[in-house]
Amino acid sequence: MTGPADEPRSPRRARDARWLRAATDRVPTTWIPGILTAVFLGAAAAFGGLEAVAAPPVATLEPGETHVNDMLSITVERAVLIDTLRDAGLYADPEKGERVVAAVVRAENVWDTALPAAAQGKGLSGSIIASDLGGRYPDAVARLDDGNKGPWLQPGVPVELVVGWIIKKDDLTDADELSLEIRDFSLVTGKLVAIGEWWDTPVVVAEMDVPLTDVGAGANQPSQGASR
Repeated sequence: MTGPADEPRSPRRARDARWLRAATDRVPTTWIPGILTAVFLGAAAAFGGLEAVAAPPVATLEPGETHVNDMLSITVERAVLIDTLRDAGLYADPEKGERVVAAVVRAENVWDTALPAAAQGKGLSGSIIASDLGGRYPDAVARLDDGNKGPWLQPGVPVELVVGWIIKKDDLTDADELSLEIRDFSLVTGKLVAIGEWWDTPVVVAEMDVPLTDVGAGANQPSQGASR
């Protein structure tokens, strides 16, 4: 009697084996450990085999306190309400009941490569979130000194920026505070298919409440209104 181990393979199983052998022959052997690791991690996560990594504690910062990570040094100095702030790219329409809430932020790129300040979800824009406005990224980021919209942050060069959101006039008043979350990114180094380095996987590491000053329609920049 023929045992199970001696059963002839079906034509379909033979084709599958030939396809698998041909496919693996084209995969560089240096890739195989990484592929197996990815498969293992995916399977383990699916079945709850890996314990969740504990989130870092969330610090409470005050305006003027500096948060430093591997990408940026961030200091939120003050915040204002203003009718519109076109010089910073914030085109609120008062006739539609819109206003602007803007924070003055001192930032410095502590990495070794230029970073975008205004690309949504990246760089500085991805690091400062308005938690009481639905967790929104800033609508615009501009330099405070010259109004340059969408600037790049050069390594080791501190700069003051206007970081702003367009809001409904009833969303915030000068009796409120602007609640912000500061997020850290992790540096990823590409392997296998992707190459290079980039910042990814943002995590909230700090929060702060910034008092608001209402400067009405008479200030062109937050710094002017804040000094009144």
